[in-house]
Amino acid sequence: MHPDIHLLLHRTTAAEAHRKAAARVRTAPLRERVGRRLVVWGTRLSGPTDLAVALAA
Repeated sequence: MHPDIHLLLHRTTAAEAHRKAAARVRTAPLRERVGRRLVVWGTRLSGPTDLAVALAA
């Protein structure tokens, strides 16, 4: 397969996977989405800033 065609196909499937994942997040309940966001932020930060991030979210 030509490299350009392969790259284009790879980008297309990656974009499609990303779009599907984004659609799944949109359909998730709001509380679950917020909780997941706090977990993601909580793993990045530690200490008193966790509370600030939780309040800001």
